[in-house]
This record gives sequence, structure tokens and C-alpha cells, in this order.
Amino acid sequence: MDSDTRVILCGGLALVTGILLGTGLGLLMAPQTGRRTRRQIKNYLHDTTDRMNDLKDDTRDRMSDFMDKGKRFVEDRI
Repeated sequence: MDSDTRVILCGGLALVTGILLGTGLGLLMAPQTGRRTRRQIKNYLHDTTDRMNDLKDDTRDRMSDFMDKGKRFVEDRI
């Protein structure tokens, strides 16, 4: 590994570490109670999970429609 690649990797690692530490400290030093912060995080994760499930279902439906159209196209050509 040459020195340029090593510098880029170390810089990226330092950036990610800084972001994680800053986020953690920001949560710990926030001007609200820990209970409220935990509740907000829980609600955020719950909402995100719901959105991801909706996206998964939508993607599954679209892929099913796409596959059906593809099968019909192939059947019409035969």
C-alpha cells in the first residue's frame, strides 16, 4: 500500500471516528433528559423500520409486476 492510499484511509477513519464521537457526545450533552432522548431514538428507529418495510413491500410489488410483464412479453414473442 503506497503512502497516498494510507493517508486517505487514515483520514477517512479519522473522519468516521470523529462523526461517531461527536454524535455520541451530542446525545450525552443534549439539554433534555436521557429518557426523552432514548424515546426519540426509539421512535426514530421504529419509523425508519416502518419506512424500510414499506419500501421493501413496494419494491417486491414492482418487481413482481416487472416479472409478469417480462413473462407476457416473452410469451407473446413465442
